[in-house]
Amino acid sequence: MRCLLIMVGAGCLFISSRACAEPPAASYIFPAGGQRGTAVPIKVGGLFLHSRCGFEMLGPGVSSTSRLQRTETLWFEGPMLTLPDSQRQEDYPKDMAGHVKIAADAPLGPRHWRVWTSQGATPAMKFLVGDLPEIVEKEIDGDPLPTQIALPVTVNGRIFPREDVDVWTFAARKGQSIICRVDAGRLGSPLEPRLEVRDPQGRRLVESDDRHAADPHLRFLAPVDGTYQVHIHDARFQGGQAYVYRLTITADPYIERHYPLGGKRGSTLALQVEGQALPTSEIRIQIPATAAPEYAHQATIAGKRLNPVLLDVDDLPEYMANDAPLSFPAVCNGWIDKPGKIDAWTWTGRKGETWLFELRANRLGSALDGVLTIHDDKGKQLAKAEATAAQPDPVLQFTAPVDATYQVRIQDRFGSRGGPDLAFRLRVVRPPQGDFRLTLASDAVTIPRKGKGAIKLTAERLGGFKEAIDVTVHGLPAGMTAAPAKLGPGQNAVDIALQAGPTASIAVAHLKIEGSAKVGGNVVSRIARVKSVRGVPDLDSMLLAVALPTPFKIKGDYVMGFAPRGTVLKRQYKIERDGYDGPIEIRLTDKQARHLQGAHGPVIVVPAGATAFHYVASLPPWMEIGRTARVCVMGTAIVKEPDGTEHEVSFSSVNQNEQMVAVVGPGQLALDVERSSLGVVPDQDLKLPLRIKRGQGLKGAVRIELIVPSHIRGISAVPVEIAPGQETGTLTIRCRGKVNGALNMPLTVRASIMHEAHAVVAEAAVEVSARP
Repeated sequence: MRCLLIMVGAGCLFISSRACAEPPAASYIFPAGGQRGTAVPIKVGGLFLHSRCGFEMLGPGVSSTSRLQRTETLWFEGPMLTLPDSQRQEDYPKDMAGHVKIAADAPLGPRHWRVWTSQGATPAMKFLVGDLPEIVEKEIDGDPLPTQIALPVTVNGRIFPREDVDVWTFAARKGQSIICRVDAGRLGSPLEPRLEVRDPQGRRLVESDDRHAADPHLRFLAPVDGTYQVHIHDARFQGGQAYVYRLTITADPYIERHYPLGGKRGSTLALQVEGQALPTSEIRIQIPATAAPEYAHQATIAGKRLNPVLLDVDDLPEYMANDAPLSFPAVCNGWIDKPGKIDAWTWTGRKGETWLFELRANRLGSALDGVLTIHDDKGKQLAKAEATAAQPDPVLQFTAPVDATYQVRIQDRFGSRGGPDLAFRLRVVRPPQGDFRLTLASDAVTIPRKGKGAIKLTAERLGGFKEAIDVTVHGLPAGMTAAPAKLGPGQNAVDIALQAGPTASIAVAHLKIEGSAKVGGNVVSRIARVKSVRGVPDLDSMLLAVALPTPFKIKGDYVMGFAPRGTVLKRQYKIERDGYDGPIEIRLTDKQARHLQGAHGPVIVVPAGATAFHYVASLPPWMEIGRTARVCVMGTAIVKEPDGTEHEVSFSSVNQNEQMVAVVGPGQLALDVERSSLGVVPDQDLKLPLRIKRGQGLKGAVRIELIVPSHIRGISAVPVEIAPGQETGTLTIRCRGKVNGALNMPLTVRASIMHEAHAVVAEAAVEVSARP
């Protein structure tokens, strides 16, 4: 791009208080994971990432490029989005390229990644480290085409555009068990995946049931030898650039369920396992004495590594279902393996003795809808806690009213349910004697230079803890200050006020938020964390971005007009420079007020000093008649600091005054082809007669050309012209040698005529098939 170089500093440029930064947004990473021991080229898609952006991937065993560079963004228009859906707001992420290197011994599972620009930072998203061979979908436009794969494999794909269906084929033997598992929601993808397996005759064999899980997992037995297909699509038939997924297909040994769901540190755990092609129903696991609360163990059977199992690890004595009378504290392991089953444990309680019963099921991936009850020695119920939407794992604090024998019971809310997915752990401990945990609302915050912002901090007070908590922010860069912050007695939330001074560096910094308080007469400290889902480490730091406000604004007055489809939409804009005098690059913005429905525009440069510009957007000839097109633009420039660093800034607006607005009408140029389908033969030419009709005011020559999808090679046509006053012509379509690429979408015949310095366009689709 052309760069604007302006000096920012005392006495060099005054940026009005009206100026603001346009922060970036991350939409996806593709592929969304990689095999350990490999280097993975990645594309990160997002809004306002411009020509380059910072990038980091957190966690052990991974490293990455620190800067991503703009690359070509793959775009498929897909089926027309019609009214009223075409009037919704839509984002158009742009791709940035980089690499991720995964160590051979990298722990399996998710890693967090973030991006930032000179105008802000994005919250973390996820990338998965796996250990199976991986392939990345080679995306092409048009109808879905089967792609052959070899098992085991993890496929990195994307449901793009809308209504896309990806089809993966593989060979299987009669009686062979195959597992298909999708990761999408776990990655933060908007995809709601639907899986369907078809047999060698194309008949549906099994499909996923997505009623209970966002990411499907299914297993089937191949009824015959042959080639099988797995179809994946969005359950709502949506799709887009961000609809990424990872599909693992394997016939290897695979653990689908295990019991118990955890164990004690430093112990040997006899784990009952169920799944695919497992030669044993029990494996023995040595849990390290230093294991984290969530411990991922990957066993090896017959020389093959199994998928890792995630165990809930504790230091307390462990009991199994219906063990003899037990003593607390302890962890009890149960399993509602058949309808109506109740698991129970008895203990001897002393009057006034209090225990905290914490059911751990939903948080461990169990489907149990738990009910926890306490009974006396005659079976009378004394206390009860049930799962709720707010607290899916019930917690109950019970104080023994007398010296007696008591029983704790666990069952499912629905007596008709039971099975291998309803396992649980019951943790019984003394109520905490005062403590606290700190939680951050986000792992990224952006503060504009000379601006203010806040960090939202929440305290979870345990065991009746009510003392004040002093808050300290560590890692603030020069020029950035944090106001003194404290959670007063009993206070559960506070906003930590941040302010960036006029000399604050435009950069990012990693902050840690620490809380200190007196607990039991001693001062203890806790680091604030951003909570993650199970299997994903919490983040104990946040990324602060000091952002450079954009010094200029693009303004307009509301104008609504009429534009025939296949023509252009014109608009005059003003620039409020506010003391800034340099060139600005103009293009369509990444964040549009409405779905563009194929509208597009060029990149232009507004010269230094100019306070107005004229922008022209093109409307496709197939645009829906009667809809209101709303197109928004963006201006970008490069700002140079006194120390020589350069920062790319942008301004865009979706306010209607800055929109290019027009009601779409019928086209001014018509094109009819004599044949809507053709059979191409190697080394033969095909004649395609056609007719055009010019609308009022169109008098020049009409250029006819053939637009061939980029994945189809061997088909071409030399453009021809229909002279002024003529309406008919012939386009010669040439097929040289064998056609390479799938003929899965039509060719486009395009007619164009120049009118008032702009092209007026009409198009017609021609289906093609190969003939010997």
